[in-house]
Amino acid sequence: MLKLLRIDVEKQHFLFEELSPEYARLGGRALSSSIINREVPPDVDALDPKNKLIFAAGILAGTGFANSSRLSVGSKSPLTGGIKEANAGGNAASNLAKLGIQAVVLEGRATGLTTLKIDADGVSFVDAGPIKGLGNYQVIEDLKKAHGDKVSIVSIGPAGERQLKAASVSVTSPDFYPRMAARGGLGAVMGSKNVKALVIDSKGAKGVEIKDKPLFKAAASKFTKGVLAYPMIEGLNALGTPILVNMINGMGCLPTRNYSVGQFDKAHQISGEHMAELMSKRPNSVPGHKCMTGCVIGCSNVFTDEKGEVIVSGLEYETIVLTGSNCMIDDIDMIAKINWACNDIGVDTMDVGAAIALAMEADILKMGDATGALALVSEIREGTDNGLLIGNGCKVTGERLGSKRIPHVKGQSLAAYDPRGLKGTGTSYATSAMGADHTVGNAIPNPLSQYDPASPKGQAEMSSFLQIYHAAIDSLGICLFASLPALDFADLQGHIVQGVAALYGETLDRDYIKQLGIATLKAEREFNTNAGFTKEDDRLPQFFKDEPLLPSGNVFDVSDEDLDRVNAF
Repeated sequence: MLKLLRIDVEKQHFLFEELSPEYARLGGRALSSSIINREVPPDVDALDPKNKLIFAAGILAGTGFANSSRLSVGSKSPLTGGIKEANAGGNAASNLAKLGIQAVVLEGRATGLTTLKIDADGVSFVDAGPIKGLGNYQVIEDLKKAHGDKVSIVSIGPAGERQLKAASVSVTSPDFYPRMAARGGLGAVMGSKNVKALVIDSKGAKGVEIKDKPLFKAAASKFTKGVLAYPMIEGLNALGTPILVNMINGMGCLPTRNYSVGQFDKAHQISGEHMAELMSKRPNSVPGHKCMTGCVIGCSNVFTDEKGEVIVSGLEYETIVLTGSNCMIDDIDMIAKINWACNDIGVDTMDVGAAIALAMEADILKMGDATGALALVSEIREGTDNGLLIGNGCKVTGERLGSKRIPHVKGQSLAAYDPRGLKGTGTSYATSAMGADHTVGNAIPNPLSQYDPASPKGQAEMSSFLQIYHAAIDSLGICLFASLPALDFADLQGHIVQGVAALYGETLDRDYIKQLGIATLKAEREFNTNAGFTKEDDRLPQFFKDEPLLPSGNVFDVSDEDLDRVNAF
């Protein structure tokens, strides 16, 4: 059975403990949220040593089940003041599981900046003075040289050390590109604990024990075949998540000019199709890049310049839109450079992109000024007033600048889907305990369903269903895109349940996924309620209700009564 690794960074003490009955058979988001709800005082300041930071492997991590290596990072959020989980690809979760660790819990605050080395011998506490102040890319390079090219590295950049509210956590891919657990400011929590990095080395580990290997192999094989047969997967492999740019723009829901318009007339210049055309001509570009151990989709990329020098990996939809069309920037190379800078400094491209748009509206720089936007991001590293402003996210930026239209819920910026046309997604933005987060329940129509995203009716049911499902998927450690086919084909959910049952050597209820998701959401809702959140916090900003979205004329008109019915267990 996998264990919990508790690390008191102040006392430089660690302890492996058996998972208690409350935590047994949990992983990923379910485990991190359960620990936070049970062990973190809801009224504690998020940057206080009494807060805890959890790195949880998904239930299926390290088993070879397709796309199940996402790492959940959980804590009380300094951005929202509530419970938070952000997850990322890479191989950290797989390495933890191979070491027999379901989750790492950081407690206290180290006396000096520290790197934690976790391996088969336990935990080593290493002085991080030599990498203090460095960006994630240099930190990764230095730690790889010191510990070898088989480890995984979790780190923060200067923003995390400064404890900025939009600070993110970097997790390395198998080929050492950073993947960001970006949302909620959890990099600031890591910085508040004086932890610069974790190095996870699974060399010599026994690996994950699977109780019924033949059954597991059969379930995993059927799931993989079902995923690869899904119509959208081929497009994701070819174009990656930027395939959504033209799609969402065509629906009139692409955030443009600080969420004032739903279409960008230069969307093609930042689209997946245009990126694919550029990458076909540029040396060393890699479409179909795999960001995690066991990926069968390859929806990421390595984006290079005309000379073949890597600008960033990977350049994804959310970043392209929030730092692109939302800021009226149409230069994909400049967007990639902004992405690199955000990754290196360690900030969420979504919250920072939303903050830049607000700064543009306030005439700190001109709307569409890509060079100015990159310079503004660089100021986060320098610690200027404007840099620290946007490094604390869009809510802080908007309030400081006196903005009338601040696109956030619970302090976290909206993602790259306008809620006036995608009202199920807007309902999830409003009601999730996590703040405005698309991954908790993104309701995008597909040809296999009759769902109407623009209707105010039925969105509470759609959002509830998706929030339950994705809470479970985050707990299993499966990536969002591998989970999408199972929404349309129930037999794939059955293969997931069969895989978990084979892992444990137990019989699981046919509603296992639903039960896992509901239990996770209940823990998150309970924590936020105890922290003082009410139904009034489950609302979108008023301008989404008042200002029609062009060109459709839609407003967000899902009733408050319906919003209050979401996840009312």
